[in-house]
Amino acid sequence: MKNILKKMALLAVPVVVWFAFFAAFEPNNYFGLKASATSSQPVARVRAYQQAPGQNLILGDSRLAHFDMALVDSLSGQEWQNLAFGGASLKETLDLADYVLDSGNPVSTLLVEVSFYTLNAGYNTDRFAALEETLNNPLAYCLNLEYNVNALTVAMDTLRGTPDTIESGDWTDADYLAEDGTILPLHRKLYDYTATITPRCKSWALNTEQLARLGALAERCKAEGVRLIVVLPPMAGNVRTEVCDAFGITDAMQGTVLPQLQTWAGEYSFTLLDYEWGGSAITDDDTQFYDGFHLDEKYGLPQWTAELFGDIA
Repeated sequence: MKNILKKMALLAVPVVVWFAFFAAFEPNNYFGLKASATSSQPVARVRAYQQAPGQNLILGDSRLAHFDMALVDSLSGQEWQNLAFGGASLKETLDLADYVLDSGNPVSTLLVEVSFYTLNAGYNTDRFAALEETLNNPLAYCLNLEYNVNALTVAMDTLRGTPDTIESGDWTDADYLAEDGTILPLHRKLYDYTATITPRCKSWALNTEQLARLGALAERCKAEGVRLIVVLPPMAGNVRTEVCDAFGITDAMQGTVLPQLQTWAGEYSFTLLDYEWGGSAITDDDTQFYDGFHLDEKYGLPQWTAELFGDIA
């Protein structure tokens, strides 16, 4: 019997070592062993909310996911929690809004992002059910290949001393050259971005189901005494001219969506902040945008953060 127990103990050693490694380096702080997560993946953001629910919440995609939260708190005089994550569809954003409202935790403010891109019926990813399953099943999280690869990547970066990267660029002359040597009017990341999003946008159609859900969220927030702020983040000028104007998105947004949002804002008393079509403090696309959607985290995002939370206040 003792020999069997010894063998079982020896077999368990690799499992224990693997788990200790995984818990130490997984970037989502799933087990709450670190001060905070180093990831902005949805599992990291929602897990942080489960561990310490905030009352002023930011929901949206990657355009809202990278705020300097210390700056946000200082500008607003309140403590905010960021639940935005990369690639979030409007459906996933609204699913998350329902999740926090259904949680029983007190909620004071919901800052919810919407844009022409997430209102596209062709962009309707639905990962929330799988996310909830992962959050409720630690074993599934530990055995997930993607999260194990993430942990290994963090470990390797730690050993190499690889610094964290941000979406920012001090562009050089080389960043303004096409492959054939032609000088571009914008840096390459910004110049090429319209081609990146064109395949999804050229057959753009309004997602009426999710737009209606946004109206339902506004009605619920008013009934439950939750302040709702709907924000349309800024986009670069070439995205508007080469994508939105070209594929009829501008007409649909200005003729249908914005009037509907304005009507609901009056009916349900929420704050509507439109920087996508109404303009913003971002005046130099080439310097302040990292690409067509994402503001440069050094030269653009802080300025828009100040504008946004100044308008909220």
